[in-house]
Amino acid sequence: MANSSARLIQAVCFGIGTMTFATQAHAQTPNDTLDSAVAHVGVGAGINFYRPRSSEADSSEGLVIAYRWHAFHSGWGPTFGLDWHTTDFHQIVGPSDVPLGSLRMRALYGGFGHTKRFGRFTASANIFAGYSFNSLTVDSGFAPALARSGTSLVSVGVNDSGIVKPEVAVWYDVFKHVGVGVSAAYLYTRPEETLTTPAGVQVRHLNADTWEFATGVTFGVWKKKE
Repeated sequence: MANSSARLIQAVCFGIGTMTFATQAHAQTPNDTLDSAVAHVGVGAGINFYRPRSSEADSSEGLVIAYRWHAFHSGWGPTFGLDWHTTDFHQIVGPSDVPLGSLRMRALYGGFGHTKRFGRFTASANIFAGYSFNSLTVDSGFAPALARSGTSLVSVGVNDSGIVKPEVAVWYDVFKHVGVGVSAAYLYTRPEETLTTPAGVQVRHLNADTWEFATGVTFGVWKKKE
């Protein structure tokens, strides 16, 4: 399952987007800025599905805090976000495929995108680039598996990595203040795995690419008139 604390941190995107919108409203008073930000905010619940491309990685899914920036008009604009999730990896050791551990990714990214409104429908396409802060929690069975193959484990870890993430999303305003949406994205990132044994150091790129699918429902204020 996706890391529960990672799911909750997606709520931080809510704050980042609010601050981003506020910077665009520099000519407004603080109250006007707050009203403008709240007018675009939608928060609710959803489900995320992660489907890694690598055969060494396991799929995961779980409940998330869903968020949405309600667009009143079509157009281009900057986008920002966070992507926190955990993926379990396994690795061939000798004749066996054994659990390696859990890769936790904490990615921060920004980009540019276009939003198009069609009545109650809103479609958007975005491209992001950013940086992921990674850590690896080694499975308790990995060292014994190496030992059975005749090699003892000194250490294993991963480095941080850059990311690229194209994304498309569609939202439908069921009611004036309620929207349901789906999104699909592809996250590209290749952190280095460093395996240290008494025989030396082995470095390889870990394929952490994954398809991401999400669906959710959000509730908002939508105070501005179109």
